[in-house]
Amino acid sequence: MKKNYFLISGVLTMVLSFFIMTTNVNGQLYINEFMASNDSALAGPQGDYPDWIEIYNAGSEAVMLGGYFMSDDLVDPEAMYEIPSTYPDSVTVPAGGFILFYANKGEESSVLNLDFKLSGGGEQVGLWDPDEEFVDSLTYGEQTEDISFGRFPDGSDNWFLMENYTPGATNNYVGIAKNEINASLMQNFPNPFVGETNINFSLDNADQVNITVYDLTGAEVSVITNDRYTTGNHSVKWNASGLNAGYYFYRLTTSTGSVVRKATIIK
Repeated sequence: MKKNYFLISGVLTMVLSFFIMTTNVNGQLYINEFMASNDSALAGPQGDYPDWIEIYNAGSEAVMLGGYFMSDDLVDPEAMYEIPSTYPDSVTVPAGGFILFYANKGEESSVLNLDFKLSGGGEQVGLWDPDEEFVDSLTYGEQTEDISFGRFPDGSDNWFLMENYTPGATNNYVGIAKNEINASLMQNFPNPFVGETNINFSLDNADQVNITVYDLTGAEVSVITNDRYTTGNHSVKWNASGLNAGYYFYRLTTSTGSVVRKATIIK
């Protein structure tokens, strides 16, 4: 574990996994799928049923992840676990490929084991490069036993519950057929905007809808709505008059998944 006290909490605050910094190789690495409540779905190398996290490399070159950091705490730098580089081949994710890490506090057993477990009740998971620069992270809610949560298509902005989980392989539509998000989220209008903008969405079925806004550091800045909506089209207003100019992300979440859009505030 590497301890670096110059990293203040503002730098390590949760950043939406749906948007990745697109500079160099880090922009091609994604937390792509995970399971936080593995009761009997996938046995690990040690014979247990560990939580697992899949990393997807969308780039054209293999990436050795030794020296990268992972954690289920996006605020405390002491919680960052450094992936060992003892066996480089074992922690290398091929171009266009996947690698699976086991969150079972079994780090002494394998370079693929992490020193933390995931909470099935909801928490966070993050990935940083060897310079402790943010790569990707996700804040998730309560999970369902033996069902994973993943992006479809791989590396995209949309997350789904997946009955047919695919650890170490591409996510497929068959796995989410029964759990596809039942909402469509439109780009806010106007955008860019000054003060106030409209966010439109539609629901295939009545559901609880949460729309939350985050800044570029991943800090939550506003909850626009958290209410139950009927089937059909809806519109909510976002009053951002108290926020600084810049880029923000708003995420719509229902019981079946999440989708994110980017907005720009100008002054």
